[in-house]
Amino acid sequence: MTTLDYILTSNMCRKTEDCGVQKPRTNAEWVRSGKSACDCMSMRSVIAALMLMLVVCLVAPPATAQRGIDINGAIRTGKWNSYKIAVGDFKVVGDWSLAADSLAAAVKKVVTDDLDFHVFFDTIAVNQFYIDVWEIKDLTPDVWARMGADYLVDGTLELKGDDVVVAYRINELHPQVQEMKDEKLRTKHGNIRRIAHMVGDAAVRQIAAEKPFFTTKIAYACAASGRKEVWLCDYDGANAMRLTNDQSIALSPCWDRKEDKLLYTTFKHGSAEVWELDIRSGKSRPISAFPGINSAPSISPNNDEIAITLSKDGNPDLYILNRKGEVKRRLTDLPSSIESGASWSPTGQEIIFSSDRTGTPQIYRVDPDGVGITRLTYEGKYNDSPDYSPRGDAIVYVARGEDGDFQVCTIDAKGSDFSQLDQTGSNENPHWSPDGWHVVFCKQVGAKYDLYIMDRFKKKIKKITSDGKSSNPAWQPFAD
Repeated sequence: MTTLDYILTSNMCRKTEDCGVQKPRTNAEWVRSGKSACDCMSMRSVIAALMLMLVVCLVAPPATAQRGIDINGAIRTGKWNSYKIAVGDFKVVGDWSLAADSLAAAVKKVVTDDLDFHVFFDTIAVNQFYIDVWEIKDLTPDVWARMGADYLVDGTLELKGDDVVVAYRINELHPQVQEMKDEKLRTKHGNIRRIAHMVGDAAVRQIAAEKPFFTTKIAYACAASGRKEVWLCDYDGANAMRLTNDQSIALSPCWDRKEDKLLYTTFKHGSAEVWELDIRSGKSRPISAFPGINSAPSISPNNDEIAITLSKDGNPDLYILNRKGEVKRRLTDLPSSIESGASWSPTGQEIIFSSDRTGTPQIYRVDPDGVGITRLTYEGKYNDSPDYSPRGDAIVYVARGEDGDFQVCTIDAKGSDFSQLDQTGSNENPHWSPDGWHVVFCKQVGAKYDLYIMDRFKKKIKKITSDGKSSNPAWQPFAD
């Protein structure tokens, strides 16, 4: 449900549902071992060679790999040339076993999925026709370069007792093969996905010079256990685990900016209160339990203040609390409207929120001291659940269409440059990734609610939950 729908529901009903050294590599073997070129040149080989010339022309890479993406240009136009990257095998070294082989395949798959989803990367698959015609046995960096890759990530995996050692390397393939990064990572068998995410992170950092997010988490509300509780999962939906056991309704998780803590709204005492949960210890404490509604907390970039919706003085309005839960100031004071869904700008100098002060919900901006309220959305009759990009350049929110479905949309920080991200199903509660290039949101299909992630420009989309009962996602911010 949208923020305003949630407040109206909770107000009316208290029970509810519940850089490196050059290492040239040898060229691939072009003819079958033990035969001369002439011996191989049958009519069939000639035809194959002619066909191969066409393939080479189509997949031959540029003379120089792309060195960087114009970030400002990407934001302005939404267009750029993606980094073409291949993920090779992680070969088992030491004693081979089915377990080692399975772990190596898992590392390759996770790294491939990570980089293929990232907005700045396109993964290069094996060109099987090329491999078959030239009878290539070993996918060397030179072969990957011929198949169109600018970069290659591969490595080895070795079992040492209960530990797994993954050694990875990142190669730039043009104008010649050059190793950019190599590192060994060691962990227990059960943490292999995190190691794989760390490899993907290293590729993003090394090649795109961007902060990577593959090891971040997503907090969300889920009713898979029978009641809505706060859950946590990897960014791609793996390793889902329940964090709360309030046995009521838990909603709207919000990340602490520095520690592994969450603020969230809970009805465990009957009315909506905001509690703080320490993820590591599992301990929780009340933050805001004023009479009436306490909901939708948002922590400031400096981690010192909380923007929140309270109805303690009558109407649901925005307030600023300190981290102890004490009221510092009131931001809005309109007797006949609902103000909610606060989200801080990355500088902490602005707060955006939704308000129905003009009759239907729209997105507004206000200074943290409560002055300078400005309306940002005019397109659409119902706009709600805003979230300010950590890059400071965009706002994501949901807009209700003529068919009644909500769609994920973006505008720039001034309210211009409207764009719609997804046009299927009905979508709720969008939230930015920490890099500001991707979003997570809840999609309703029929009676099922699941979480999806999508990039803001190419609109690659990935479903990350399948329980049909997940909503209210919040993506973990980068640690300072």
